[in-house]
Formats: sequence, structure tokens, C-alpha cells
Amino acid sequence: MFRPALILFCFVGLSLAGIPWEGEPRPDQWWIDRHESYVQNSVNNRDIPILFYGDSITEGWGGPGRETFDRVYAPLGVANYGIGGDRTEHLIWRMNYGEVSGLSPKLCVLKIGTNNIGANSEQDIAQGIQTVMNTLKFHMPNIKILLLGILPRFNAEQTAMTDRINNYIKGADNGNDIRWFDMRDTFYLGDGQFATELYDPDMLHLSSAGYAKWAEVMNPIFTEMLNS
Repeated sequence: MFRPALILFCFVGLSLAGIPWEGEPRPDQWWIDRHESYVQNSVNNRDIPILFYGDSITEGWGGPGRETFDRVYAPLGVANYGIGGDRTEHLIWRMNYGEVSGLSPKLCVLKIGTNNIGANSEQDIAQGIQTVMNTLKFHMPNIKILLLGILPRFNAEQTAMTDRINNYIKGADNGNDIRWFDMRDTFYLGDGQFATELYDPDMLHLSSAGYAKWAEVMNPIFTEMLNS
């Protein structure tokens, strides 16, 4: 559960680069408030069937992706626990401090890691993503995880980096309760060319069309996992 004194203690050293597989909070009060809202939501809704977990790209289902979310996912009871700017270490901390306590959803759609790029090595980011999955399984042993690849971003050089991280983590797919799904070729056309209509101008976040396309390409494996 939430422990304010421990949070203050954990803020010491936050100026240092985070370790992707060691849980760490962020010092911003708005972030603590958001975390606490998710904790309270879990307390009030123990029967959440599906979780979306991640950073701002996941959070965007409540922004540019809202029309698609309300049409496709809200009727299924999906809870969106995305927070903009989060890295793997932040998700680990959030889970360890109450966000998933007492829950037993059937499926988690996990998208995380893009914000670790530039702060951590590719192998360390992959280890952080694996630890996020391990933490999900620790708290919710029966959950199925749909692990999404880090999306192409910015330019060809950055996209090559996401490709290498994705190559590390795709081996987590066991064909059963952990499945890997990569939307790379939907968003990146190759040779430095992107499907720009699917992105915001920053070439990191998604447009409303991007969220509609995400749902379209993910839904076959999403539905398979949900119904199996």
C-alpha cells in the first residue's frame, strides 16, 4: 500500500539515472496523485478484467485515442493505467505500491520502454521490461500479458534502436500466457519513412488515426488471448 514516509525516503537520489529493473518513484506530486488515483480505483473495482499499462502512449487512449477506446475497449471494462513519462522502473514501483493489489484481471496489455531510451543501454531496457512482466506475474499470477514492442520513433536511427530492444524482449513470448506483438511495420515504412498520419508531429506520440490503427492490428491477438 501507499507509504508517504517511504516515498519521501525514496526521493533521495532520484537525480541519478534510474536502474530499469529496480522500482523507483518520481518526485512530482501530480505523479503521486495519479498513482494514488489508480490505487483507489483498484480498491473500488476489484473485478477489473483487463489492464492497459504503460507510459504516455498508453495514457493517450484517454486523449487522441478516446473515441476508439470508448467504442472498442470501454465496453470490455478496460482500466487504463498509463502515465506520461514513465519508464520501466516507475511501473515496477507503482505495482509494488498498491496499483494492482487485490486484482486478478485476465489480461494486461503492456507497452513500456520508450522513455528509457537515451538513459539506459538497450540490454538494460530489455531487462527492465522483463522485470515489469515478472512483477505483473508476481502480483497477479494468473494474468495473461500481451507485450507490445516499442514503437518506431523520430527517425531511422532511433527506430533501429527500438528494433534492437524489441529483438531482446520478443523471446519472452511463450505461446501461452505471455505473447509478443510488434506493430513496427504498421507505423514504419522503412528507409526513414513513417506512416506520418498515425503520429503526432513529434513522431513519438500517436494521432487519433494511430490509435484506431493500433486497435485494428492488435485486436486479433487481443481477442484470442481474452477468449482462450
